[in-house]
Formats: sequence, structure tokens, C-alpha cells
Amino acid sequence: MKKIIKTINKLGPSILWASAAIGVSHIVQSTRAGATYGYILIVAVILANFFKYPFFEFATRYTVVKNETVLDGYKKIGDWAIYLFVGLTLLTMFTIQAGVTRVTAAIFQNWLDLKLNFFSTSLIILLLCGFVIVFVNRKYFDRFVKILILILIISTLISVFLTNQIPVIVSRDFVPPEILSSVGLTFLIALIGWMPSPIDLSAWSSIWIMEKRKNKEDFSFKDNVLDFNLSYIVTSILAIIFLILGANVFYGSGEEFAPSATTFVHQLVQLYASLGDWSKNIILLTALTTMLSTTLTCLDAFPKVLNKSFNIINQDSNEEKNYETIFLVFIILGTLVTIFYIGERMKYLVDLATILSFMTAPFLAYLNYKLIFNIDFPKQYKPTKFLQMLSISGLCFLSFFLVVFILNYFGLIY
Repeated sequence: MKKIIKTINKLGPSILWASAAIGVSHIVQSTRAGATYGYILIVAVILANFFKYPFFEFATRYTVVKNETVLDGYKKIGDWAIYLFVGLTLLTMFTIQAGVTRVTAAIFQNWLDLKLNFFSTSLIILLLCGFVIVFVNRKYFDRFVKILILILIISTLISVFLTNQIPVIVSRDFVPPEILSSVGLTFLIALIGWMPSPIDLSAWSSIWIMEKRKNKEDFSFKDNVLDFNLSYIVTSILAIIFLILGANVFYGSGEEFAPSATTFVHQLVQLYASLGDWSKNIILLTALTTMLSTTLTCLDAFPKVLNKSFNIINQDSNEEKNYETIFLVFIILGTLVTIFYIGERMKYLVDLATILSFMTAPFLAYLNYKLIFNIDFPKQYKPTKFLQMLSISGLCFLSFFLVVFILNYFGLIY
């Protein structure tokens, strides 16, 4: 038992990454995928997780071996690489943070029946998360996230079991939507874009590994293998489960998910209400733990990434400066402005962020590939031939869908 507890305590950086990943991509995108297209998109979810695996793994591998973040590695590749990453982060961070916060606020309002408007609820959530990040000890912060993940896993499994008890009446007018259409391809690409998460999030686990070591916590190559693989498997399985959940309760009913976050959550809850309030509370617990952990970890990661990038770009200074609190305030303010103007258009927020992330995915994936297969990387820690071939296949996979998206956008396919 002591050995098990010791192992659990060593888990952390990739668990935090999983917490950030299991958010909008799962509870919104995966659920929408199942609700709209049924079980068929399980194939897309599996392929996205499979082909993206190497690029997330490479980021953690590089960090534990070289004892520096992938952002340091990007700088060594060239200034353009670190500027590309920072540019993408600046383009998407307010949209991503607004998207996850807005969905969390909608769930919070539904469960507690709050009479506050969505902006006020979002403000409360952001301030609470900000307080936890600034004032809670990192050791307890990690434990809190692990507890949220555990609650999420248990409640999600119960939720899937419950959906099998809900009779779905297939609408007489129901016509299965086509994936091979302009709308279908756009949705598929948005789904892949954030499945299991955008590739730029690979830098987040890298930052968290270095933070763990900075706090004098031992984290070896072997520890990372367990931490990353366990987190990635759990994230991938939960993506499939959320898709099944959506297919079980929505597909064929003729009902469509609303673009509004509030209506989306209300629709989800109403389907469980037929089984009683206790089942409604289970799905709300699942949704809240999912989105609260995502909101918290995203808000923790963005300031750290910006602070690290700022220090790397300004390497003339002999001492690393800490502007994390300033960046945290900046992100909270930018998120609130984004929510104020387009907060109710949840579907638009999510699709915009996922497509932006997807369009840059092949380039960031290539950077992670280059870091590992550089001549400076120790030979004994290089990936197996299989993993190298999988990464090349993954680059082709991401590039192919990027071309498809561009052609589809200009109406050259449909």
C-alpha cells in the first residue's frame, strides 16, 4: 500500500495535462459527435488519439532527459519556432479560457439554480480559480486536481451506465447527417483539432515537469513513462465514453445541441431528469468536475507558458523574472472581455479555438519531432522505431486533414 501511495504521489505533470485536456474536447465536442453522428465517430476519436500520441510523449521525454522545457528546445531550433508557439498561444488563449469558463459557468448556474447572469458567474469562477493558483500550495493544488479527476472518472462511468436506461425515441423524420459533407468535414476537423487536446498543450506538461523538479521533487524518466501513459490512456478512454454518452441519449432523437452553453447544459440535464434528481446530479457532478478542473489547469498553465516564453525571448537578462501573477490578471481580464462579447455563442467559441489549434498542429508536431530526433538528443533515450514511424504517420495524418480543411473552406470539395 505504501508503494502504491508513493507511486500516486509521484504522478502529477501529465495528470494536470489530462485535467486540461478532458474538458471542452470531451464534454462538448465528443458528446456532440455522438449525438449528431452516432457511434461511427469513435473511429475518428481513436485515430486522433493514436496519431497525436508521439507528439505529446516527445514533449515529456525531451523535458525529463534534457532537464529543460520544450520552449527552451524551440528557441534552439530557431527564433521562428518560439515565436510561432507564442503567436498561437496569444491567438487562442482568450478563446480557449473563455470557452471552458463559460461552459463551467453554465453547469454551475444549472446545478445551483443561480439567478446571476453568465458574466457574473464566469467572473466568480475565474476569481476562485485565480485564488487557488496564487495562494494554495502546489502540493495541495496537485492533490486537489487528482481528486477532481478521480471523481470525474467514477461519475462518468456511472453516467454511461445510466444512459443505457434512458429510452431514446427515434424521430420519424430523422435522417442521419452525412460526415462527407461541408458541415460534416468542418465538424470532424474541429473534433480532431482538440482530441485529446491541441498539440500546443504538450508544452504545458513540460512546464509542470520542470516546476515539480524545481520544488525538489524527484521525477525520473521511469516516473514520466508511467505518469504520461496512464494519463493519456485515461484521457483517450474518457473521450470515447463521452461520445457513447452523447450517442446513447441524443442520436436519432431529432434533437440538436444548441450553440448556447446554458441551453446545451439544460438539454443534457433534462434527459437525465427522467431517471430522477439523483441521476441529474450525477451528470452535473460529471460535467462540473470535468470543466472546473479544465478551467483551473488552463488558467494555471497560460501564465506559466507566457512567463517562460518571455524569459526565453529575453535571454540577455541573467536572471529569470517572474511575471506569472501579472500574466494571470491579464488572462482573466482578456477572458472576461471575450465572454462579455461572444460568451453566449459557445459553439462558435469552441469551433473557432479548435480550428485555430488544428491549423497549426502539423507545425507544432514537427517541432516536437525535431527536438527528439536531433543529433544532440541522447541516443539511449531516443524513441523506438515503431514510435518514430508512428510520428511520421501522425505528421502525414495532420497534414492531410489540414489540406482537406483548406480545400473544403474554399468550396473545392463540397
